[in-house]
Amino acid sequence: MTFTSFTKQLLFSITIAGLLMTCDTAKEQLPNNTDQTTSDTAGAHNSDREFTTAPDFTLRTMGGEEFTLSDQQGRVVVLNFWATWCAPCRKEIPDFMELHEELKDDGVLFAGISLDEEGWEKVRPYAEDMGINYPIMVDDGGVSRKYGPIRTIPTTFIINKKGQVEYVAPGMLTKDKLQPILEKLAAR
Repeated sequence: MTFTSFTKQLLFSITIAGLLMTCDTAKEQLPNNTDQTTSDTAGAHNSDREFTTAPDFTLRTMGGEEFTLSDQQGRVVVLNFWATWCAPCRKEIPDFMELHEELKDDGVLFAGISLDEEGWEKVRPYAEDMGINYPIMVDDGGVSRKYGPIRTIPTTFIINKKGQVEYVAPGMLTKDKLQPILEKLAAR
């Protein structure tokens, strides 16, 4: 199964409508879902379950450094696709900043990939005003293709320490929902 077909199957497999806010990035809106995961977020984790390896990529961060996903193996990576014009994206960033600060010593890393068409011209001033404390990048078009298509933003991929996509969450995430998942993955 290719990652794209895996993602499509995943995005349509678990539907709990009406609990998330999203911004539409395409003409077709995916259904609102609270949590589209490859494992049960409320129940016990099935450690025998196989997960798909997260597609690797390299992008430049706002600070000019190269960020390569495969270099992050051994950490839990919260990979968030977002845009400055997306209200739910803007609303979840403060929670992400708090969690990044609280959990970075436990091996959790947040990374944001902006889908703003205007690129750094829009992203840099917004990220500086917000004081975003985790790596921010602008998609070159290739990353969202590898993970998508990304039709709803925000969309967040939670990648385990082995570099595998363990959770996919289209829509806004809150600290209360995300923290227990990250603590569980960081402890493994």
